[in-house]
Amino acid sequence: MKTIYKKISNGILALTTVVTAVFSFSSCTDYLEGKTFLTSDDVMIDEYIEQKDPSMSEFLRVADKAGFRGMLHAYGTNTCFIPSNDAIEVYCQRQGLDSLEELSVEELESFVKFHIVRDTIKTAEFVDGRLSTATMLGKYLTTKTVQEGSSDPVIRVNRQANIIDEDIRAANGIIHKIDYVLTPNPYTVGEMIEMLPENYSLFKMIMEESGMVDTLTNNKESGKWYTVFLQSNESFETAGIPTSDLQVGRDSILAKMKVAQPDYADDDAKLLDLFSRYHIVNRLAYVTDLSLTSSELSIATNQVLTFKTNKDSLLVNEYQSLTKFEKGVNVNKASDWTDYSCYNGVMIDLEGYIQPVKRGAEAVYWELTDQPEIKKLKEYRKAGSWVTFQPGELSELSFGGKNNPTITYVVASAWDVKTQYVHGDYFEIPMRPTLLQWMEIKTPVLTEGVYNVWICWRRGGDNNKFKTTFKQDGKEDQVLPNVFDLGEYFNTSNTPEVNLNNGMKQYNAKSKNSVVCSRNCGAIKVEYTGRHTLRIDALSGKSQAAWWDMIQFIPVDENQLWPRFDNLGTAIYPMENDSAGVNCATISPYDQPCVGDLSN
Repeated sequence: MKTIYKKISNGILALTTVVTAVFSFSSCTDYLEGKTFLTSDDVMIDEYIEQKDPSMSEFLRVADKAGFRGMLHAYGTNTCFIPSNDAIEVYCQRQGLDSLEELSVEELESFVKFHIVRDTIKTAEFVDGRLSTATMLGKYLTTKTVQEGSSDPVIRVNRQANIIDEDIRAANGIIHKIDYVLTPNPYTVGEMIEMLPENYSLFKMIMEESGMVDTLTNNKESGKWYTVFLQSNESFETAGIPTSDLQVGRDSILAKMKVAQPDYADDDAKLLDLFSRYHIVNRLAYVTDLSLTSSELSIATNQVLTFKTNKDSLLVNEYQSLTKFEKGVNVNKASDWTDYSCYNGVMIDLEGYIQPVKRGAEAVYWELTDQPEIKKLKEYRKAGSWVTFQPGELSELSFGGKNNPTITYVVASAWDVKTQYVHGDYFEIPMRPTLLQWMEIKTPVLTEGVYNVWICWRRGGDNNKFKTTFKQDGKEDQVLPNVFDLGEYFNTSNTPEVNLNNGMKQYNAKSKNSVVCSRNCGAIKVEYTGRHTLRIDALSGKSQAAWWDMIQFIPVDENQLWPRFDNLGTAIYPMENDSAGVNCATISPYDQPCVGDLSN
């Protein structure tokens, strides 16, 4: 690893001239033209260098020639990674230059832009990964805390330079002095895959045979980005795929793919193409980005990768239903190849094996309050607690409207027949045209198939009606047929079959009650496994909120009435000999009587 890493780093340095030629930008004169900059007696970035640390003066000379002196002297928000004079001298020696001033104005402009972020970012805000804002060159810098031997830990920037003096405050930003010049990686993702060390040999072989290396190498279109999920030989071996003989390893992958993708069992080329494409996403996504998303559509048709954070881990493709659990694969955050920036994308290294899988429809009984931000609250499922959220504060539930709408997370103080929410918690949602007009909900992972969508709530409001739309990336929106009225009551007199024919059912196990409701919004077709979106649009109503508990996605050919759920989230199925009255004591809360038929 160390040998190839050094080789690649030196290769990046050697191709600086190529890089600066590739990035063709307008001069900084154009960037500054027509802008007004305020000045004062405060020490600006350029003044700090001149007055307090001339060891960075060479960078200032370059910025002056490139036309950036005005920006460094004006009020603004900048983070400058400035190489010391010694660092620039070493860089020039390696490039065969007497000084940076031998470069053209355009080349110097690209040089300066790659060292400046138009944001103020202190080292305390760094994470091991990309910075929160791209450089002025439009590319991200990465940072990582490293420790070599017995020396003190240092922050390494872009795998090239260490910060030797951090968080230097100026009136218009922050300076981080570094010990080497930063240069963008000139190699494409495809070229970097070819340069990976020997312990990635099987992955390289598959990517080459499928033709994806050529795609990732040749596509340099502006704004076209790729994220590639790498698999080392060690990660293949976790799934029993041998790697000492690459041909045997290839055949083992094909054997697994034939089971996972039976439609293409007779087409080896198609299976290898699917496998390779499944490891590629059509956007620039570092670990930080993946931690904030729930799924990404790969370039394999209708195939999604899912992401889940678990403490400090990022899991890929963890899947759970009532009847099945598939353990996720960890992103290898410690790998030299994770968050590795390339000319047209980034690489992410995995610790285990992933492949596209064809699944059948499986029922999902989902508590709407299972939002990532809510699970982190000290109030989560704490009786009597409540927390109010503004638009934008929940990453997987967005909403908007008029008059400052909010959504409140509430945990009931105690159980009763009108507050028998699963796990006792719910959302108070004031859905109506005069307040909360719309809501978009990221669904849990749904496998391919056709589902009925059931919303479970405690009634509230007067004629508060809405419509529901199911949205999948790359597919036409599906407007569900049933208009929903949050103010309607559940008919406790009808049999379960009659209520079902009317599009309603009892979803709670302990006590049937007229204000605890579940209604079928209609059927949706999930065309590929992943996390999708339900959109709710208010149609009418002007009074109180309703209280939302669960959303259930049940395959249309499966039982819609069972299971029901008790207040601990336990799935309850029909019970025999219910007439004896012995089954009620097995349903939480155990000391409360049951109302309703437990055998039908």
